Amino acid sequence: MLRILSNSRVDSLAWKNRLGLQYFRYVCRSMSSSQCTAGIIIIGDEITKGKVADTNSHYIAQKLYALGVDVHKISIIPDQMNVIAEEVALFSKKFTHVVTAGGIGPTHDDITYQAIAHGLQQRLILLPELVELIKAHFKIPPPLDYDPLNPPTFPCGVETSSFNPALKMALVPASSRLHHAVGLSVFPMVQVNNVYVMPGIPQYMKRCCRHLETLARNPDRTFLSSEIYMQADEVRLAPILNATVKEFGSHVTFGSYPVIGHSYYRTKLTMESTDPAKLDAAHQHLSAELPADCIVPYDPKAIERAPEVVQDIIAGKGVHHRELQVPISNAYQVIEECLSRYEPSEVCVSFNGGKDCSALLHLIHAAWIRRRSSFVSTDRLRLRALYIRGQDPFPEMEQYDLELWTVAGPVRSGLKIALDEHPEIKAILMGTRRSDPHAANLQAFQMTDDGWPSVMRVSPILDWSYQQVWLFLRQLSLPYCNLYDRG
Repeated sequence: MLRILSNSRVDSLAWKNRLGLQYFRYVCRSMSSSQCTAGIIIIGDEITKGKVADTNSHYIAQKLYALGVDVHKISIIPDQMNVIAEEVALFSKKFTHVVTAGGIGPTHDDITYQAIAHGLQQRLILLPELVELIKAHFKIPPPLDYDPLNPPTFPCGVETSSFNPALKMALVPASSRLHHAVGLSVFPMVQVNNVYVMPGIPQYMKRCCRHLETLARNPDRTFLSSEIYMQADEVRLAPILNATVKEFGSHVTFGSYPVIGHSYYRTKLTMESTDPAKLDAAHQHLSAELPADCIVPYDPKAIERAPEVVQDIIAGKGVHHRELQVPISNAYQVIEECLSRYEPSEVCVSFNGGKDCSALLHLIHAAWIRRRSSFVSTDRLRLRALYIRGQDPFPEMEQYDLELWTVAGPVRSGLKIALDEHPEIKAILMGTRRSDPHAANLQAFQMTDDGWPSVMRVSPILDWSYQQVWLFLRQLSLPYCNLYDRG
């Protein structure tokens, strides 16, 4: 893992840049040549009462779409037996796949398994494989008189208060099949007919979702999608978009999505189709009709493509990045030297949410991803972020898959706390430039001054200008704190 220290607050995507338009192809597969559909059921009183925000349905819908599956309905329902049973029964008849999330824990309101059994008219069973997993994890004895070769079954309305709370999670519909999540032992995904039952905790749910790639993938369907990013509002674009929809709407689905406060664009236009020729024709037509001065060459996969793009710039590829070649090459050499001198566990990155650190973070991310396969310790593969002030980073930074540390400031005392807690740190990569206070005579590698916690300061972008920082951020469509856009 690369650590970040702050002194302040589907398959392969085919990429084209065509007249500044970002063109994506999602090659997805389905279970047959017929339409493959899905319904998503989010279960939990905490969701319906507004105590917790639902992010699971968004993630599951994205996953299913990338697999060639049309999500026709998303339902959010409370922890009520009859409500869950009726919804599951209805969805399982209407859709090819049903995905549920939530309500499978050990407490009194975790009744999803029982409700699904009720809705699908099945008995419940203490599934031996689940019993063994739960026994091992929670270190509890098996139920009295339990025979794994002849496990007991129960009616779906069985009273579970006499069960060990942990064993309640092993009481599942009789036809259940288990699909084990990567890296987890107690929360496999349970499949009951065409219903995939997942935990509500997002980190567990996401790992279970990996099984959808084989269970729900659509082998006979190709989704094509293109996106156009505009620095114009919908009112200005509506007449052009409406005319294009009228001409191509029978084969292409169009979408228009206004965005408030985005650093790069104001409206995203989308086109989707299963016919590549018709999508391409619609894309070409719309791009020709839209005002060229409002089209934004935005790259939504900038972070994912960081290693490739940075290497292309260093190699002198791409006319738009020529003036960045030298500063990026020099900075990248410093980063590579740092990663060669120190073990991954000894490296930390100073990040304060500012533009300079945002640029530095992207370069380090590019180098880190290229080197990650060579790291010996598999538990140090994520980027770590340590903020010496208590504010969270702006949401876009989450795309870097950061492990966030938070320490109270000011900087000197915060740094001391961080190094006391993580004494293995020997080098801190910083976004310092020579125009910063006390940085005029700084070297790329230099120990901290007397009176400060002792650590090597590494400054890859020391000689970058203000203009070069902004050119790098804007030309590569990188996230940065939108407070800069407000002055």
